[in-house]
Amino acid sequence: METIPLLSTAIGLLVTGSATILGGTKWMLGRVEHRTDARFADVGARFDRMDTRFDRMDARFDRMDERMDRADARSATLEESLVGLKLDLARFEVRTDERFVAVGERFIAVSESLAEIRTTVARLEGPHPPFLIARG
Repeated sequence: METIPLLSTAIGLLVTGSATILGGTKWMLGRVEHRTDARFADVGARFDRMDTRFDRMDARFDRMDERMDRADARSATLEESLVGLKLDLARFEVRTDERFVAVGERFIAVSESLAEIRTTVARLEGPHPPFLIARG
């Protein structure tokens, strides 16, 4: 009969040890959970701050997109006006070339008239002796 008290003591020790181990494990898990919650609460705040930063960056990129769209519109307008200026410049060059041709023709006509006048004046003056050094 001595085995029953010894057996009941062994079972009691086993149950008590198990309860102690389970209690310690529960306490450790509670502490780990508390620390993890505290850390993740800080991480949650960090994510909130990062979300606000990303929202600001998105707004900034939206503003940059709007600026680029306006710059593209201005560029298109400038390109159109440059095409117009190039056409105007081409027309101006054509007109200038026509004027230069007209001036050249007039210059040739005036040169021919001067040549005729010189010839006429030379006939009126008569012949000149060759090798005159000074006329007097």
